[in-house]
Amino acid sequence: MNNFSENDWIRITSKRKDMPKEVRIDRAGNVYIDGELYDPATSKYKNLSVSVEKHEKVATGEETEKMLESQKKAAKGETVIITDYQDPTKTESTTVKF
Repeated sequence: MNNFSENDWIRITSKRKDMPKEVRIDRAGNVYIDGELYDPATSKYKNLSVSVEKHEKVATGEETEKMLESQKKAAKGETVIITDYQDPTKTESTTVKF
């Protein structure tokens, strides 16, 4: 198992003997279990299932900027919709209560 690299996105380590010592997901969405690319057909952990959704949405800080701007304008207790995104398979909305 390697140290955390620049390409890693999430790294989970465990000390339990019945679980993988390390589960790593890179920025491309590839899953590595104990340093090897995860393949559900050949995994020695039969009770483990890993699913990673890949999206092209990249956080650029625009949402955070909108939150800060809304905070200046909103009254105490007011709920403000920051983003409202819909496509055929999902709906995503970010709201903040000030």
